[in-house]
Amino acid sequence: MTGEPRRVHRPQRPLTRWEIDEQTTLGAAYVRSLMRGQLRTGLAAFAVLALLLATLPLFFGALGSATVVWAALGFAAYPVLVVIAWWYVRRAERNESDFARLVEGAEHRGGP
Repeated sequence: MTGEPRRVHRPQRPLTRWEIDEQTTLGAAYVRSLMRGQLRTGLAAFAVLALLLATLPLFFGALGSATVVWAALGFAAYPVLVVIAWWYVRRAERNESDFARLVEGAEHRGGP
């Protein structure tokens, strides 16, 4: 052989994704931060729902009319539940996109 030896360059996996896949300490920290954010979001939605449910007996006692109570249970409760669910889904998606940006940003800064 008369020429220089050729090196085969294999594409390297992004470092941050590798750390997450291999469950290194840094990868575990990234995943823990995502899980902590998702848990915080779930607990906040649950707290708002629990607060609303805890105040319903007071609200119904103040109304005094069974017809109004049933109307509130049959119609007014659902929009509140939809708003809480909508907020939860949007916040959970934002947590995931923040995590993806964090991982991609770390790859661009410290990647090969």
